[in-house]
Parts: sequence; C-alpha cells; structure tokens
Amino acid sequence: MASNDELTRGGPWHLPVLSRWDVGVIRSPGPGLGNLLFPIARALIGQKVRGGVFVHPTLRQLKLGTFLRRERDTRTYGSVIRGRTGAEWRDWAHAQWYPKVDEDDYRGEIGVAVRYSGLKRYFHDLTGHSEIVSAWLEDTVRSVGVINDAYDIGLHIRLGDFAQSGSAPGGNNIRLPFDWYRAALAEARRLLGTATPRITLFTDGNVDFVNRELGIQDLTIDPSGNALTAMHNLSRARVVIASRSTFSMWAVYLGGMPAIWDEKFDLQRSFPERSGLDHRL
Repeated sequence: MASNDELTRGGPWHLPVLSRWDVGVIRSPGPGLGNLLFPIARALIGQKVRGGVFVHPTLRQLKLGTFLRRERDTRTYGSVIRGRTGAEWRDWAHAQWYPKVDEDDYRGEIGVAVRYSGLKRYFHDLTGHSEIVSAWLEDTVRSVGVINDAYDIGLHIRLGDFAQSGSAPGGNNIRLPFDWYRAALAEARRLLGTATPRITLFTDGNVDFVNRELGIQDLTIDPSGNALTAMHNLSRARVVIASRSTFSMWAVYLGGMPAIWDEKFDLQRSFPERSGLDHRL
C-alpha cells in the first residue's frame, strides 16, 4: 500500500514560474525579489488549500545591471535560499514533464503541474495567509544576520533602480525625497511616543550618503546577508517607514505592524489598507 508521502507526490505540483526559462540551477532575468514572492506565495497557499506538492523554486538568476551600477545587493539571489533536497529535485523534474495548467484554470486534477506566475492581485490574493509565507521563509532562507528581537523603527530607503518622484505620482518604484523620510521619522517618533527610538536602516544605496542626507545619528544598519533576511528583519520593527516598493509591503504584510506611507502612493491597488495601522504622510 502506498504511503501518504507517495500519494502526495503524485501531484498536483504547485509550480511558481519566476522567469521565461528555468533549468533548475539558474533562470533567465526576472522581476525583483518582492515581485517574485507573489507566485511563490500563491503556490504555497494553493498547496495548503488543494493538497499536492509545492515545487521548491529556482531563485538564482542572470543579472548584469546591478553589477554595472555597482549596487551593494547584486540581486542574483543565488545564495538567498537553501538548495533543493533530492525529493525536491524529483518534484521539480515532474513539474517540468507533466501537463501544465494555469492556477485560474485548475479544477482539482491530480497528475498536472499548476503554474503560478505574475503579480495577479498582489496582496489582495494573500490576505489571511501570512503565516504560510513566514513559515516557508523560516525553513528556506539562508539565515545570516537575522534580527529576531523587536526594535522601534524600520526605515526602508530604496534608491538604486527607482525613478525620481514626479515621474509617476501614484505608482510603485518611485524614489521618495529625503525630506519625506525626515518627516516620516518625526511621525514614527510620535506614534511610538519616544524621542530616541532605535532605528534600523534598510537601503540599497550608499550608507554614508544616506546618513548624510538624513542627518541622523546612531542609525543601525541592517546586518542581513541577503534580501529575504532583510525583509524578515524589517518585519521585526514596531513601526515601518515604507518606500514605494513591494519589499516594504512584504515586510508590513509579514509583521502586521503600523506603517507610514507616502500620501500620493496608490497603496490600495496592491495592498489592502488596514484601518488604524496604515498612516499617510
């Protein structure tokens, strides 16, 4: 008689599709880490709700732009998560050969690979399932520089590949001015009721440059060794000052804390606003 594990590994296989081509050890360039997590999260939720096997994704990608710009985080993601086990390699191989069906067209078949791709409805598809994603991250991420204790303010400043504010007033991937971050820090202090909070900075820019622009002493720099750990570390803050990025949204989704957002940002398009927790400035 077949074991439960053997029956489960008969499918369906819930396959996150992160790039156009994927040979198991590397894939073609794709979106940033925050956007990659959407198909991964929906596949995790699909496996929990529908049964079957979650297919461990290929995160390592070819990426040249970050090297040319000499960014601190090259975003190739090769060392971000653990490698596949033998069983997970077999699952990945099965998912390549079995018939494919899009997640929206899946009707409960067993011997198929259910493909999860793209952003769909962003966090609106993930409401109520943050613990599934958190558990996967804890099991999978290579944990270097993890912050497990809560601290006061997580400050996320994204610079590297973001457009200047004004080019798309309400959209994502817009670089916010440092004046806004200084005002947001004052608001975070007010929310916390302290003039001397513990602040941890998360940035892809030059730390010395960011420090000079902010004019703030005693900033702690995020010690993480990779982007997923950084996301976990940001989720440990009591208040998050968010950039207009899915990275900030993921940390807030996972941590459930109050967050300060740019008032011109069309947050509701991606993220279900939370009464009393989302503050606009």
